[in-house]
Amino acid sequence: MGADPAVRITLPTAWAEIVGALLYERLGPFQELGEGERRHLIFYPFRHGAGFVEDEEILAPLPEELRALISIERVLVPGGWEDSWKIHFKPIVIRRLAVRPPWESPVPHVEAELVLTPGLAFGTGLHPTTRGILLLLQDGEARGPLVDVGTGSGILALAAHALGFAPIRALDNDPVAVEAARANAANHSAPIEVQCYELEDAPLEWFRGATLLANITLEPVSGLLKRLKGLEIRRLLVAGILSGEQESLLEGRAREAGLTIASRLYEHEWVAFDLRPHSCGAGEKRE
Repeated sequence: MGADPAVRITLPTAWAEIVGALLYERLGPFQELGEGERRHLIFYPFRHGAGFVEDEEILAPLPEELRALISIERVLVPGGWEDSWKIHFKPIVIRRLAVRPPWESPVPHVEAELVLTPGLAFGTGLHPTTRGILLLLQDGEARGPLVDVGTGSGILALAAHALGFAPIRALDNDPVAVEAARANAANHSAPIEVQCYELEDAPLEWFRGATLLANITLEPVSGLLKRLKGLEIRRLLVAGILSGEQESLLEGRAREAGLTIASRLYEHEWVAFDLRPHSCGAGEKRE
């Protein structure tokens, strides 16, 4: 069956999702391989219609400091292989929300769909922290404004848009993540405002009356809770917290900020929280 050219980009795992989002429009869908500290992104630009793309064009959207951490190789793969790997990526249904790759048919009987290339959402069925936020986001019918704190490539903001939240704002302190989130929102025609802010500099008016998403670690969540003390919000959905000691610390810091735990979800070592103002008065639910 011959062989077809592909582009293999090897880079630190922490940057894989963001770099994939930045290069998606130029190089097309990709496969993400590897574990540990390094990942391989396999692109098929000829199948995407881009043809041969010079290294300089691939690196152009990336900041200078990141380019030094990336290696680019041209590899040959068996003809048709770039299509056969797609069988491993099937739609994921999370209550009323479906997440599917672009080549799969729409999922029936769901409220909303998110169409994402595999490197951005598939391979592990979404990370447990992402799933936790998506599950909690569907509890209740409240819509209205939403802010995604530490948006990364913007996956949670896109899901919120698909579920009907508006307006949606997103922030991240990493300029590369901001550009990736903007590109991903544009690819989905989603009117999401994405800005580069340190958490302490984000405008407080963004948070007032909004649902907040924070799939980030304990330290930045703690900083966010300090900023929210005395501020009226709708709810704060938090993931990225380990059960046990971090969980206990989060409980105490939430109380200090005037928030109570409406529910929490456990998956493996991770716990996700639905935090609401004390005035809501709902008892806690654990799952």
